[in-house]
Amino acid sequence: MNSQDTLFERLRSVQTEQELARFFADLARAFRFICYGILDIPAASNDRLGNQIVLTNLPAEFVSDYDALKLLRNSPTLAALKRSTAPITWDLEMLYRERPKQEVEPLKELYERHRLVMGVYFPVHGPNGRRAAVVFAGDREQLVHTEMGELGLYVLHAYDAYSNLVNREKSQSKGITARELEVLHWAAHGKTSTEIAAILSLSDHTINAYMNSAMRKLDCVNRTQMVAKALRLHLIS
Repeated sequence: MNSQDTLFERLRSVQTEQELARFFADLARAFRFICYGILDIPAASNDRLGNQIVLTNLPAEFVSDYDALKLLRNSPTLAALKRSTAPITWDLEMLYRERPKQEVEPLKELYERHRLVMGVYFPVHGPNGRRAAVVFAGDREQLVHTEMGELGLYVLHAYDAYSNLVNREKSQSKGITARELEVLHWAAHGKTSTEIAAILSLSDHTINAYMNSAMRKLDCVNRTQMVAKALRLHLIS
């Protein structure tokens, strides 16, 4: 069995988000990229990359610095993804294009610090009907035509696996109550259990009970994972 057959065999056996994340990371390495990411393409203006990413191994420092600089707002690649359904390759020069001058040097420093000097976006359609994209980035040379076609084929099958996981999770999350969603909403805004209890005029014990119930229903092990999954499934905003 060659490496291509091995990757497809692994993809057929993916059952969890963690397994899919490992598959994407290995797929990126197989094509000599450093990072991968799956992101929703916002229909309206949005200035935070972190709100759009649903699965990635991009360094957390990169995402937080990118958002601190508000680089998503003037992104030429995001604008191109909204117009086109064809794969889009990019390099640093493309990222500078049509940006305000004051963004160029901070952007260049950020991308070069993380060795992300070229990459490719594959537009896809999300399980909720929204536009999305799978991106690979690193410091290799540009993809040749055959590599682009092969990687694109993996992306189609891998994103289909991701969509199936999301649909299954949404089905499992239908048992979450309105009060649990209310607690999740405030947890997503950084409120502690004590603060949520004060807002909702409930006891700390009751808030923790709602929190633990939602955690079980979403199959999560901690509050951070629970909030991230609720946001990704669009249970809260």
